[in-house]
Amino acid sequence: MKAIDPSEILLDKEGTIREDYIASPWTRFLARFFDYGWFFLLLALVRFFLHTKAPSGKFESLIPLEFFAWVPFEALLLTYWGSTPGKYFLKIKMRQGRRFKLPFMVALKRSFNVWLKGLGMMIPIVNGVCLLLSYHRLKVFQTTSWDREDHIIVTAAPVGQWRTVAASLFTALSLLFYYNSHR
Repeated sequence: MKAIDPSEILLDKEGTIREDYIASPWTRFLARFFDYGWFFLLLALVRFFLHTKAPSGKFESLIPLEFFAWVPFEALLLTYWGSTPGKYFLKIKMRQGRRFKLPFMVALKRSFNVWLKGLGMMIPIVNGVCLLLSYHRLKVFQTTSWDREDHIIVTAAPVGQWRTVAASLFTALSLLFYYNSHR
């Protein structure tokens, strides 16, 4: 059995235990890549209507810039709406103390740290190592270093299997479409 610290018990305004729980690593991963999927589709649409190609710099094949471009957008969504499309669809909530909308600089720092520490800037091999380390830390400690630094708690409500399947299909198809149109 695992001992529960009183600060880990989530209560609502009336003092009853809430039905949500610490979000699983797989749900968080799927929500993040769901967000990348719709963001990359948006980038593809912008490029299509502007008749431009994706920028290809010297390091573009090593560090995909699209993932970095998501950082400020995610921070704005977390600041103004308190969620991202993936988090909303998979019923993931974030809070810092009593706030359900993160201040912009906190959200920006968190998004940058996820990109840097959690995804390893999407650099091949480094990315895999960072994902494995983040997964292990989240399984063992039920938090990540970037959430712990700013006292952010990420919870999730139970979701139906159809949401998981729909999010997985959307993510796979949108990323496949984006990278095929990116060539």
